This record gives sequence, structure tokens and C-alpha cells, in this order.
Amino acid sequence: MQRCDYLLSQLDVLEAESVHIIREVAAEFERPVLLFSGG
Repeated sequence: MQRCDYLLSQLDVLEAESVHIIREVAAEFERPVLLFSGG
């Protein structure tokens, strides 16, 4: 069970880092665009 907790915390770190990058990019541009593919 310890490994599962470690994995979740690593995913939390990656998620936080991704959100930070997206916010930084959005702050740099007047009209930022996020491309998304659902397929």
C-alpha cells in the first residue's frame, strides 16, 4: 500500500507542475489558447 501512496503523491506533484506551467503561459499572452484532443 505504501507504493500506491507514493505513486499518488508523484501524480499530485506532476499535476501541480502542469497547472503551474499552464498558468505561467496564460499570464504571458493576451489571448492564450489551449489545444485539446479527446481521441
